[in-house]
Amino acid sequence: MLTVLHRLILPTEGLEQCDAMYARPALPERVADTSSSAFRLKMGQAFTFDTFYNAFSVKKWKQAGGVSRLLLSLHIRGQGEVTLFHRSKADVVTPLWSKEIEGEIRCAEEISAWPTLSEGLLYCSVTAQSECTVEAVYFATSSPMVQVPQLGVVITHFNRQQYVRNSIQRVQKALLQDPAYQDVIHFIVIDNSANLDPAEVPGAKVIKNHNYGGSGGFARGLLYLHEQGTFTHCLFMDDDISCEVEAIRRCYAMLAYSVDRRIGLAGTLLDDQKPWSVQEKGAEFSEGVFRPLHKGEDVRPIENLLNLEQDTGKPVYGGWWFFAFRLDAVSAYPFPFFVRGDDALFGLMNRFNIVTVNGVACFSEHFLSKESAFTRYLGMRASLAIYLMVGQGRALPAVKMMGLAFLWCALSCRYQSAQAILLAFQDVSQGADFWRQNLDFMPLAKRIQKEAVQCKEPAYFQSHPFHYEGQLETKLRRCVRLMSLNGHLLPGWALYKKPVYVGEYTSGLLGLTFRHQRIVYRKYESSDIFEVELNRFRLLALTWAFFKTSIIFILKTPFLRKSYRSKLSTLCSRNFWISVYK
Repeated sequence: MLTVLHRLILPTEGLEQCDAMYARPALPERVADTSSSAFRLKMGQAFTFDTFYNAFSVKKWKQAGGVSRLLLSLHIRGQGEVTLFHRSKADVVTPLWSKEIEGEIRCAEEISAWPTLSEGLLYCSVTAQSECTVEAVYFATSSPMVQVPQLGVVITHFNRQQYVRNSIQRVQKALLQDPAYQDVIHFIVIDNSANLDPAEVPGAKVIKNHNYGGSGGFARGLLYLHEQGTFTHCLFMDDDISCEVEAIRRCYAMLAYSVDRRIGLAGTLLDDQKPWSVQEKGAEFSEGVFRPLHKGEDVRPIENLLNLEQDTGKPVYGGWWFFAFRLDAVSAYPFPFFVRGDDALFGLMNRFNIVTVNGVACFSEHFLSKESAFTRYLGMRASLAIYLMVGQGRALPAVKMMGLAFLWCALSCRYQSAQAILLAFQDVSQGADFWRQNLDFMPLAKRIQKEAVQCKEPAYFQSHPFHYEGQLETKLRRCVRLMSLNGHLLPGWALYKKPVYVGEYTSGLLGLTFRHQRIVYRKYESSDIFEVELNRFRLLALTWAFFKTSIIFILKTPFLRKSYRSKLSTLCSRNFWISVYK
């Protein structure tokens, strides 16, 4: 009996799409049933599937360790030819075999070269000599599973009913009605907003929950899986499940054939505005800084796919938009961060071996387009707390990390964000008990001022000179800019009265905003803007407060480091979350 590892797919209707991520030179014509990946070729047409979603990752499946035999299964009607290729990381293409199609064929051809392969990509091409219909193509194995997973997919939901309803219905139709998966994959929705009607998400277990953020929601999901005693694996996912359902199938297969008890399968995060662009494919954490790996890489060129197969950096965690692991590998539960940083510390504490696979991915709006004073507060307090808990925890590097983020915002007149970073610094400096006493983020959120964001029509950006690249500046100008705190110490007559228009994450931002009284910022990859105005007194007040907080932090660092490290295991324990939800 064969187990399917990797199906050839076409884009799912309603998801972000890029043709070159599925087939080349273009997408083939679908057959009438749009829920299927069956497609039709006209006479003379040829399609190749050396793409992000359809090329088979040799190295990652070899590392899984449980696949000793590999086959390519075909169901095709018509007349034509199928060829299987291997492309090495040195970009050497080798045909492994070809099969003529006459009439209708249903077969599973063993890939005899599989035992000798160690890296690169396997993919096929289909050429039609007359009209040809491809019903199914998939890589499969006759090897027994290392373990038959009982997979619990935990989705934390908060006030996005339409997203989760549509997603569960789509998954139910494509996955939960499939006999191969309906008894081994189970969906659990942790409803932090307590307003989701279970009847609207058929096939899912809905658990109403107090809102302690993503940390609390996923911890509640873990408690449920452990309480049931029947689950072996868990997959954390965002509540919009913006991914190909095939990604969940491939995840299940990878877990089933992995001999590594500490596997942590991390889905690639793609940009929903540019679906071919990687936001993160595994991530590392060092010296208090989160670093997404393969950031900005384009998954369309074949040479990039080969590069994406290589291990880059030292990935230590996977984002919870798509992260799967074995339950018996979990020794630490999520830290009560509410959101931001919880996935990083979860990976660090449990020491997962992070694996990413091309074609296991989901989409989200870009990280930077979601940045605000709120998210900077959450992100910076998590970075500093994790640095104290599991990093070196030294005072001066910590102050430098917080200070650079603070100054970047303050000197560019984004005082709300600078204040949020200051608040994060002050809150972490209270010690580990702060987190137990402030499980609910909402009272804290009231202290943080929001940017007054406005949505503009496209014509607005065409009629204003927005800058998205930095400009060269002389050494004298740079020196004056630094000495004047980016213009804050200059007299009023030395400042431009006309506003400057800039992208919020433009390189050379401080140089572009220097000597401008007013600044109009455009949010990343959006039509939203917000305006700020230079305020000398606010900058000086914030900077003085940050200086005082830094001195207090430096004096308290030995105590803080000891406090955080002694209480870390308690705050990341199963018993802690049981007490929270008792």
